[in-house]
Amino acid sequence: TNRTTNTNSPTPKSVRFRDSSPDAAHAASRAALFPYKDDPASSDASLPDHADLDNQQIHAYHSRVMAEQDQQLDALGESIGRQRELSIQIGDELDGHVQLLDEVDEGVDRHQGQLDRAKRRLEIVARKARDNMQLTIIAILIIILVLLIVTLK
Repeated sequence: TNRTTNTNSPTPKSVRFRDSSPDAAHAASRAALFPYKDDPASSDASLPDHADLDNQQIHAYHSRVMAEQDQQLDALGESIGRQRELSIQIGDELDGHVQLLDEVDEGVDRHQGQLDRAKRRLEIVARKARDNMQLTIIAILIIILVLLIVTLK
């Protein structure tokens, strides 16, 4: 196939930027640069009017807004960093408390075992005392008799 260049082809378009634009179409496109508001209930008087700004002023305005946002983000980043450090310290403190609680738990288990052994021994002594109640009564009566003999002599 033969390709031929068309001599009737449209000329390439160029874009030109102007610092000021008096026509209404350009004003409408500038209004489209600022269509959103942070607070829909706020009055339009609190918002700056950008319709009469040229390109450099709009660029300077956006640069200033971005610089303010960068400062706010830096402050937010510092705050998040402090919160991170605080959470790490809290985590370390909690780890220390977990270790202390584990030690206390071990001590309680150890002492509970000792108390259980002592309770079993007391139960054995009580059972033997019940079994040997007669022997206990005889021993008490002998002690009373000895005391009476000593005091009456």
